[in-house]
Amino acid sequence: MATDPVDDINVGLQELAELEAQYTIFVGSSPEDVSYATTFWNSLALQPPIESRLVSADIGQRLKVAKDPSIKTAPRPSAPQNDAIFEKISEQRAEEDRQKYKDMAKRRDQIMVLLKKQREERVKREMISRPFKPKQCHQSNRHGPDVSPQELDEDIQHVRSLQ
Repeated sequence: MATDPVDDINVGLQELAELEAQYTIFVGSSPEDVSYATTFWNSLALQPPIESRLVSADIGQRLKVAKDPSIKTAPRPSAPQNDAIFEKISEQRAEEDRQKYKDMAKRRDQIMVLLKKQREERVKREMISRPFKPKQCHQSNRHGPDVSPQELDEDIQHVRSLQ
């Protein structure tokens, strides 16, 4: 399965021709123009994102130096004045919370009084307009004035017999 060297050269020339068709070649240009054009196109190449670079000045590349395990730091004792300050601050916050909840309860009571007042006014207006509203029909008048009670009883008996 030996290949002919002439065929290899022809394939290589064809690949070179295809490659040249994809790129701009400065035929007949001075070397100075070619270098300017190359510099220009290289300056337009996008830089890879910072995450893909191996080293960056923006990212710390080294871990912090470990402390010597033989040196032990003793916890600092809390000062009594610090405890008093913390207790005072927590009391102030608790008092602020109590006051906030009292204000909320007062606001709720005001809203309830307002709603009760609005309801009373609505009922009062309804009582005033009641005489002017059309009368509602009663259950016995539901079938109309032309049906007599005897006919209605007969109809009821007839329906019961069907069941």
